[in-house]
Amino acid sequence: MRIRSLVWPMFAVLPLLAACRTLVPGRAPRFPFVVSPVVADTIDTEVLSNAVRLHRLVNVKAPWRAWVLDVNMSACATVQAVKGEPTAVGRNTTSVLLSRLPAASHAIAAVNADFFLFAPAGVPTNAHIERGTVIAGPGPNVLLGYDAQRGLFIDSVRVSGAVTSAHGTVNVQNWNRPAANRAGLVDARWGVPLDTLVRTRAMRLDPIVPVRQDSSVGRYVVRAARRGDTLVFGDTLLLIVPPAQRARVVAGDTVTVQRRLTPYWPRETVGGRGVLLIDSVVGADVDKEGNAGFQGLNPRTAAGIARVGTSQRLLLAVIDGRQPGYSVGMTLRQTAELLQSLGAQRAINLDGGGSSAMIVRDNATGALRVRNKPSDPTGERQVGNALAVLGVCGGR
Repeated sequence: MRIRSLVWPMFAVLPLLAACRTLVPGRAPRFPFVVSPVVADTIDTEVLSNAVRLHRLVNVKAPWRAWVLDVNMSACATVQAVKGEPTAVGRNTTSVLLSRLPAASHAIAAVNADFFLFAPAGVPTNAHIERGTVIAGPGPNVLLGYDAQRGLFIDSVRVSGAVTSAHGTVNVQNWNRPAANRAGLVDARWGVPLDTLVRTRAMRLDPIVPVRQDSSVGRYVVRAARRGDTLVFGDTLLLIVPPAQRARVVAGDTVTVQRRLTPYWPRETVGGRGVLLIDSVVGADVDKEGNAGFQGLNPRTAAGIARVGTSQRLLLAVIDGRQPGYSVGMTLRQTAELLQSLGAQRAINLDGGGSSAMIVRDNATGALRVRNKPSDPTGERQVGNALAVLGVCGGR
């Protein structure tokens, strides 16, 4: 069902949008959807489920076009980070990532998520946690996360842990994010060969009682890493030990391994770069993030969190760009202001440019459609991960 909005003063936008939170396909809306003329000239709304709506906003003057997935998190909807691979490495299109979710997940839509590396291809730059499993560990930037206790959040998580032997303790700072100058652990979910320098600082930990994802303590026997120990298989770990701590763990030791995420362990996370909104205020560094090209007019993908009473709305925005006459894109500040105008109190910038993609499952046919117009010359770009919206009440 599609609904063409009226143009309305800004003060009327949010109450009326909030009043239409329980629509289902085929049911008339309680109020018309509206948008301020300072935001866009028109907004078309498509009801995807009882909890999910898709808005298409058009600003003729700029020009720009944006797609906003509006998700009521308290009404039959949840989210899942989707890597599409068992390890951190690998790329695919957002459409393929969404298509690989099982039918029982009732996947409704997805957007591209984190920035990613090209070598090794597809490794997210920040934590990718999927159904509680740490595939890629935390990086330096904030992330978008979800768990049942906290709901949606934009925050940082970090690794805390220790490897303790009779010779001392190595304090663990990284998990599935190996670096030569930081002590860390690598498990089979990483899937990326260690580079030459990191390899010289690695030790192999063979399990006696392995650490499980839902636990925090395991016991291992240490041996020197062999030439082929660049990848981890099964329950084995690789321990990266900087030279200053090398005497604390030696080959032959039996060690206790602790690893955890603090201040909490989210169920789902994807990373981003650039905090757009904090407590409804545009982030202080929004005009300083990255270089001039990154700050300028570009296709964008972004996520905002709005709290309405005791419920949360997730706003996933994809703005087309680099297409003169159709849509030029937005700056980071404009993206922040768009989400702010739609009621978001917190927001984060996700990967944009040619990666920006809004994928929606057709209610009638079940087919997946790319709803925006990606700027990549080849069409929909392969990306490192995606964020999917799922129906949790029979798909509705």
